Amino acid sequence: AQANGINEAELVLDVALRLEKLLLEHEGVDVVLTRRTDEFIPLEERTAIANREKADLFLSIHANASRRSDARGVETYFLNFATNPDAEIVAARENSTSGQTMGTLPAILRAIALNNKLDESRELASIVQTHLVRKLRMQSKAVRDLGVKQAPFVVLIGAQMPRVLSEISFISNRNEASLLKQSAYRQHIAQALWDAVVKYQGSVKKITTCQRREGG
Repeated sequence: AQANGINEAELVLDVALRLEKLLLEHEGVDVVLTRRTDEFIPLEERTAIANREKADLFLSIHANASRRSDARGVETYFLNFATNPDAEIVAARENSTSGQTMGTLPAILRAIALNNKLDESRELASIVQTHLVRKLRMQSKAVRDLGVKQAPFVVLIGAQMPRVLSEISFISNRNEASLLKQSAYRQHIAQALWDAVVKYQGSVKKITTCQRREGG
């Protein structure tokens, strides 16, 4: 997607590289990016990479777009059947680069139905959304919290770990696009995602520790 002088592919790669730098400074965290240059990686290959690397979580970073110029805000998705038309539209747009279609592939529906990381993914999505809204509202009070949603994203199907998709802002909104052009604002997005990953990592460690104690 391109709008208001912003190329989504360049934007999200820049944010991902900033996030990687922050994460690598945190002890006990390894980072694997699906791409480091302006190249297209098929949606299905992205989760395949995560599976091969035995990742603990999968975070797909995207920028939103809408035909409505007043649409704005941030939202985070986890894999499931869509519960409203807006979520279906977002999923359809993000899935458009895949050769698969939601209506003709029963395998996709089975994968969603057998989603065994649903609760963990919902929790991760909630943490990501909370930190994004909190951090970005410190820069712009106009940031709208569009919440945590669910939709059948091809890029999330097949991942064997908690996985979420984050829409960091609307490049089709003139005001948000202006903010996204700023290096400092992109850094705040990366910082918010870093906060979320570290928070989630801490919650997983606590659960593991409690289980070990309960088991003796």
